[in-house]
Amino acid sequence: QKSMMKVTAPPMKVTDETRGNLGKVHYHLACLHGTDRFPEIVSDAHGENAEDKPSHDIFSVIFHLCHAASLYNVQACLALARARVGLDTFVSPLLKTNVPIDFESSKEFCKRAMASERSAAAPKVAAGCLLYQIIEDEGTAGDVEKINILEETWSMMKLSVEEEEIMKEHKNKQSRGMAEGLHVGDKVEGNYFMEGTFYSGVVVEVCEDGNSVVIQYDDDGSTETLSNENVRSLDPAPEILAAQTARLSDEEALGTVNTDEQHLLQDFDVMAKLAELKAKTGQCANAAALFQEAADLAMNAGKMKSANSWSTRAAELEG
Repeated sequence: QKSMMKVTAPPMKVTDETRGNLGKVHYHLACLHGTDRFPEIVSDAHGENAEDKPSHDIFSVIFHLCHAASLYNVQACLALARARVGLDTFVSPLLKTNVPIDFESSKEFCKRAMASERSAAAPKVAAGCLLYQIIEDEGTAGDVEKINILEETWSMMKLSVEEEEIMKEHKNKQSRGMAEGLHVGDKVEGNYFMEGTFYSGVVVEVCEDGNSVVIQYDDDGSTETLSNENVRSLDPAPEILAAQTARLSDEEALGTVNTDEQHLLQDFDVMAKLAELKAKTGQCANAAALFQEAADLAMNAGKMKSANSWSTRAAELEG
């Protein structure tokens, strides 16, 4: 039996992808507990008074959220960072009242989120904005530290816009591909056994009705017949597509948008704050360019008063 087990069930090799997937599982479990998907496990310790009974098991939320954060899941780190400073979080309405306020801990969670490598840029931007707000309110950080945080946040903002464009173009290509039909030899991704996880493969047969195809998966050579709606074309694409399309998004899995990822600062606010710090440290030419960029962004957003103010500051620094 031992020899059989060694052959059929060797120890799993823990990779960065394994950790990322496990972190996502813990995070989704925390969210499911937080939305009362498991009401049968809510404690009755509060007695018969229904008003005193919590809506869901907050201890399970915290358990899974902490495990997810330990695996550098960005959304989990962001949720705990928000709770640690008393802000509401998408994961659970009870989290901020059951997690003690700790600004140092919140800052560490923000930094952990920003350091995560296997994540889209949007939640990292939210973490960067929150981190800057905390240190600005504390008033103890130096200008150099503030500049570094703002520059990193701005860099991720630009990356987030690029990722959105890549995803939009990818979806457009998929729509065009579905409209034109799939053909034998097309490289695709199939919704494996309709479980919501897509794996790469190749079309080996197009069914007579034209509405379904047979896919042979790359990893094990197995085949599966799927309707066209559960197949998507697989073009050579940047890594961000692999990260965002390999599994269900949070919105698809949980049925709602993750509001934690909404930025506390707009792009023009980040630019203006960065420009002010650059001016303060004597980098006038750089500050002028940043103020003008902030003014342009604000004008595009309809913030005319701010745009005029920052444009004037740019002119003053240039003069």
